[in-house]
Amino acid sequence: MTASAVPCAASNSTGTRKIPIMEALCERRHKACYNQKTCRNQWEFVSRIMERLVLFRVGLGLLLLVSIVSLLPYSIAAQNSRDDRLLGESGLPLPRFVAISEKQANMRRGPGEDYPLLYQYRRQGLPMEVVAEYGQWRQVRDHEGSEGWMHARLLRASRHAIIRQAANALPLRNGANAGAGVVALLQSGALARLKECVEAWCEIEAQGYRGWLQRENLWGVYAFERLD
Repeated sequence: MTASAVPCAASNSTGTRKIPIMEALCERRHKACYNQKTCRNQWEFVSRIMERLVLFRVGLGLLLLVSIVSLLPYSIAAQNSRDDRLLGESGLPLPRFVAISEKQANMRRGPGEDYPLLYQYRRQGLPMEVVAEYGQWRQVRDHEGSEGWMHARLLRASRHAIIRQAANALPLRNGANAGAGVVALLQSGALARLKECVEAWCEIEAQGYRGWLQRENLWGVYAFERLD
């Protein structure tokens, strides 16, 4: 008879132990069976805990991803609405918008009277964007993208804007919302004086009319600027 087939007998009829080796083997086998069952139960418990932790981490990750995606437009909008311009030699921010102060203003190739003439502007109040400074000279850009240098005396800080190019005339409204009444229809290229800009709308005065126009339709004001 092999060891595995020997019955687990602790004593003989006289109460004296005869097979302590076989008894020890039997005890070890029972203990192993108990330990195996206990370990299996513990492993199942740990497995359930691990599964729940994995599901929790996946759910948390998805929640964070949804939150990031949902906040992305607001982050972009906040970035676009932040004024992070640097200051030029004059102590004023670059870039910035100004307007032509004279009835006639020359744009030159460089910052000096000796540089060749590029354009001559004959529209007082025309908005220009200052992109650089050199002494009393300003490198400017017009609404069509032409760039050159003008003397600072030809420019002033008053704010004007040009109606951007559009397929149709743009409605000037009596309130800062798309449902407000129409005051007038403005053609592309019309010159307007800026009165106030709040969020997506600007109050302007153009061609003898005063009302509100969406900021995106105006060249001469930045998205982050609040004018009042």
